[in-house]
Amino acid sequence: MKVQLKYTVFLVLTTIFVILYLSNHKQTEETIIFFPIDSSLHFEHASTHLTPKGTGDSTYTITWRVDSSLDQPAYLRQDVSLLYKNGKLAGTLKNWRQNKQELSQKAKSKESESGRYEAVTFHYAEVHPSDTIFTSAQQLSKVKLYTVTTPVFQFFHRPLSEEQIQWKKTLDGLTDQTVRNGLEKAGQAFHVNLDQYKIISLTDLPSKKNQWLSAFPQFKREEIVGKLWEGLYKNYVLGIKKEDGSIVSPQGSTIPLLLMAKNQSEILVLFTLKDGTPIMLRQKL
Repeated sequence: MKVQLKYTVFLVLTTIFVILYLSNHKQTEETIIFFPIDSSLHFEHASTHLTPKGTGDSTYTITWRVDSSLDQPAYLRQDVSLLYKNGKLAGTLKNWRQNKQELSQKAKSKESESGRYEAVTFHYAEVHPSDTIFTSAQQLSKVKLYTVTTPVFQFFHRPLSEEQIQWKKTLDGLTDQTVRNGLEKAGQAFHVNLDQYKIISLTDLPSKKNQWLSAFPQFKREEIVGKLWEGLYKNYVLGIKKEDGSIVSPQGSTIPLLLMAKNQSEILVLFTLKDGTPIMLRQKL
């Protein structure tokens, strides 16, 4: 009887340990939490690359690569990258590791249409200087690429010929119209007065964040960006909750537009899903 009791207790304790471990493992994987920025930390490099390669008459592959390295091992390293084609989400890369400095991710897709590709990445590190002090480091990176399939395959980051200038104009017009339609539809659905906001796209955040957040000191800008990505990861990357309570994939949704209230009270994130459903996320400041 005693042997059986000991065995039962052992099984119960083992089960509890496994449940707690898996719960903590999943929580770590599926969470980005903003902590105060640690000025002693910095990313030695953080980059996002798109490399196209022609594979046939009008087909090609896109290799999408995200790399980053902190200057020291961190309790948690995490990179989240979003790839958009012609204004709509085409893919997501997300990777996390504990007690690591470096992260590297790669994906490849086969394509057959001309397009404007934009990838934006949030590079993140969570550090625990002590048992009660948590800090973080963060950096953004982005890349933009144009591909053309007719009359022959070509690609460029910046147009170098008259033909490429015209293709850039065409693809920019297509993408901008798609994103603008998403903004207007969501704005109308949620009765947002767009004139009361400073607006940029999520893909422009790395290059325009200081201008967009010019009303705030530098430390506050970093906090706003960190909390923005915390919310995007939870409410966008991992799935979007519709009004009926269902959770849907962000795949095919328009590039989110970031709206900073001119009175600095809030940030709105507006976009439409693949099926046209308007979505609004709100971050109070």
